[in-house]
Amino acid sequence: MSNRLETLRKRFIDAKADADASKRDVRQASAAKLAELRALQDPAAQLAGLKHPALLPSDRQVLEHALADVLPRRRIRFPRAIAASLRSALRHARYHWRGLVAVTVMSIPFAAIGAFTVHNTGHAQVHFDRDLDLIWALPDGHTELRRLTTGTAVVVMGRTAAGDVRLRLWSPAEGHLEAVMLAEAYARLAIPKE
Repeated sequence: MSNRLETLRKRFIDAKADADASKRDVRQASAAKLAELRALQDPAAQLAGLKHPALLPSDRQVLEHALADVLPRRRIRFPRAIAASLRSALRHARYHWRGLVAVTVMSIPFAAIGAFTVHNTGHAQVHFDRDLDLIWALPDGHTELRRLTTGTAVVVMGRTAAGDVRLRLWSPAEGHLEAVMLAEAYARLAIPKE
């Protein structure tokens, strides 16, 4: 039994030595091929060499990183006209449901920006022929009763759900101040600025 065990142990040691020698040969062949490919001056030939079967994955990754530094970066092309891009996207959306989803998702930010812009753009500039005491909302959130003097120009931002008029006034010290004025008072007292 001990002779048999000794024979098996010797065979195992020999097989392990053969496997280690084989791995060493593969590593040496891969390193030689990597050195040969890196010595080439043509990036296209180096790129083709990435598929060579003698390269180990680690050496293939080294070559990929070396090529990434040599090859030109991919340029992002922006369309010359937005209309052409929109036509292309709509044509794609018409025939593919994924295109329709993409157009819908891309239109959401534009709709949000448009709504925000319309909401925060003044419609007209007016002034009043008398001093008015209005409750102004300041940028930090608190409200204050302040006097709007005669002839001071304010911007009409729109109307509330109840029909009252939203006014905005710029103060260099505090920023934009907003007030809400009753619709009938606005109709009676406002003078459009020309």
